[in-house]
Amino acid sequence: MRIRSMIRHAFAALPLACMSVGALSAQAGTPLPTRHPLVQVDLNSNEPYYVETFKEDIDRLQTGVNAFSPQRITLASKDKLNILLDTIDMMLFRQYCDQQGIKVSDSEVSSQLAQYKASLGPGATDAMVDASLRRNGVFTDIKTYVKQDLLFSAYLRAKKPDDVKAISQPSASDVLKAYDDMKFNLRRPMSYRFTMLVARTQGKSDAEKKSIGDAMRAIANKLKVDPSTFDDYIVRGAVDPAGAGYQTMMNLVIGKTADSKKQYPGLYDAIFGLKEGEVSDLIEDDLGYSIVRTGILLPEKDLGLDDPIEGLTTKAATANPTATVLALVINELQTSKYAELQKTTRDAVNAKLRKDATITLAVANLSGLLDPPEIETLKNLKSNGYNLVLQ
Repeated sequence: MRIRSMIRHAFAALPLACMSVGALSAQAGTPLPTRHPLVQVDLNSNEPYYVETFKEDIDRLQTGVNAFSPQRITLASKDKLNILLDTIDMMLFRQYCDQQGIKVSDSEVSSQLAQYKASLGPGATDAMVDASLRRNGVFTDIKTYVKQDLLFSAYLRAKKPDDVKAISQPSASDVLKAYDDMKFNLRRPMSYRFTMLVARTQGKSDAEKKSIGDAMRAIANKLKVDPSTFDDYIVRGAVDPAGAGYQTMMNLVIGKTADSKKQYPGLYDAIFGLKEGEVSDLIEDDLGYSIVRTGILLPEKDLGLDDPIEGLTTKAATANPTATVLALVINELQTSKYAELQKTTRDAVNAKLRKDATITLAVANLSGLLDPPEIETLKNLKSNGYNLVLQ
């Protein structure tokens, strides 16, 4: 399993210069923390990465993996090696950006975080953003991931402006070719359009979850008596989600597919057990509590360029079901070309920085962290283009 990690490094210096010998002696009962260097990365500043930090990162990543796995997973030595190699690359790139004057402000990070939250719907929290990123293979803290991502985007804009511009303006022939390549995946399965009242419980305490569940259960019971009042609840959740205790999500679509059933089992069973215009019982899943009302049942169909993409299972279709197939094709084309540009650029930059910087590895401190084959891989990095110094 290849884990791409962007790990926060915060190295707070002890203010020893302002402390007298007597003061240090007086604190003899509280020993100073000992940190053992693992790697020193020096492109333009000698930045350390400690054994203790590496262990913390491994534990944090492993906890993240197990949060979404039904079985206990222990990271293999190869996974840990990849974490270390990725961390070295991240440190090198950050130093290089400092050298080139490429910076990302805290306000830019906050703005990007706000966009992530908005994409998850009203009332989304940091915990929900974190869970979303972890599901996509990101297991570092949110701000570090966002800042690293923004740094690389800023680098591309500064160093590859023509390439970025070309990606944003694809030719008609490229779009038509992409459409032809995608046609196999543009068949909409039988799908239901629906509206959902949802109260999320991620990041909530047990007491809060119980309170939310009781409130949503009371609403579900009232709707059983009079389903016509569903419109009232739609409006309340739309105009004042905080006061209503839930949010309204409209114009949603779910396809009648094995993937939908696997990803949203409770929602799937509830919706496809209803007729058009009916209201469900209370649904409980990983998101929290929800109640849905079905809309129109959409038949299976091969979609043309001017058709809306609702019912498709792509992320773009889920985020914006009213967009057209043409918009989807352009988006997919731009995304794939941007990913190619990122990979080729990142590989080239990493290769250069690994050669230009001095990377010092404390071999003795690797014992117990990695298995012998991975330790040998690290010791032989020089043959792979790293300017490596072994200690």
